[in-house]
Amino acid sequence: MSTTTGRPIGHLLRTLDRLIDERFDRTLVGRGVTRRQWQLLNALAGGPATLDTLTAAVAAFLDRSAGETARPHFDPLVAAGIVTGSGDTYALTAAGRATLADLAAEVGTIRTATVAGLPDGEYERTVATLQTMIDNLSPR
Repeated sequence: MSTTTGRPIGHLLRTLDRLIDERFDRTLVGRGVTRRQWQLLNALAGGPATLDTLTAAVAAFLDRSAGETARPHFDPLVAAGIVTGSGDTYALTAAGRATLADLAAEVGTIRTATVAGLPDGEYERTVATLQTMIDNLSPR
């Protein structure tokens, strides 16, 4: 099934994903943080967490078949003093909380630009529609 633009949904989703990644990369990498690290900082916003919990939080973006975990993404954050690690438990430092707050404001700008021009409720409806499609195609 094609959209009114004549492009299939897969093409549109990949294009949107690429554009979002590019925008995040420009914003985050300029601040010395990768997108995966951004996700992990957000996961730590609620308080300290174990490596297993944090790996699960970003599992969809890791190469789990190769055994990738969140650990290597923390090394630069620990070195920068943004995150502290004790054993397999990580937490934000005061500098990490400040960094997260600054980045959240910049990411908010990206999110606002992404949905600009959508009627009220359209974003939520689109997300619900995509989730239904995912559910339809997921193994049962």
